Amino acid sequence: MALLKAAGIGLVLGLLMGVPAQAQISSEGGPIYINSERTESLERERKVLLVGNVDIRQGTARLRADTVTILFTGQPAPGASTQGVAAGFGEVQSILAEGNVYYVTPELKAKGDRGIYELATDTITMTGNVALMRDRDVAEGQRLKMEISNRRTTLEGGGGRTRMVIDPDSQPQTNR
Repeated sequence: MALLKAAGIGLVLGLLMGVPAQAQISSEGGPIYINSERTESLERERKVLLVGNVDIRQGTARLRADTVTILFTGQPAPGASTQGVAAGFGEVQSILAEGNVYYVTPELKAKGDRGIYELATDTITMTGNVALMRDRDVAEGQRLKMEISNRRTTLEGGGGRTRMVIDPDSQPQTNR
């Protein structure tokens, strides 16, 4: 599912900062463009903060949020560059996007109040007023967990229920 790869939100940032190529927001790869009102590098904490109208683009993928925090392990990733803005920080550990989080690709759109990508488990979790849209199909809930390697997605309703609208006319036609 492309959204799963998309959740690799901060991975795009990681590429820009000298981490391995798997850190990206688009399966297309290529240059990563980052815009924010403020960028802070916290070397002792191995953390990079992007604050204020964060807009990250790579290929046809786009991630927007109020803030994005990239946490690094301190250990170099296999094949990582020893140069770049955050090369000394090591491999990306997690990427946290908060406030008005939107991830958009040509295939899907996802939104929520908060999104986190955990490299160790290859998992993306979005929480708070979550909506996932593909064509005219929509799924809504309070917590969306995507296990990328396992290709498993779980949507929970929180205190309520999940809601889905599936439009059969927007599905690919097969066996006709």
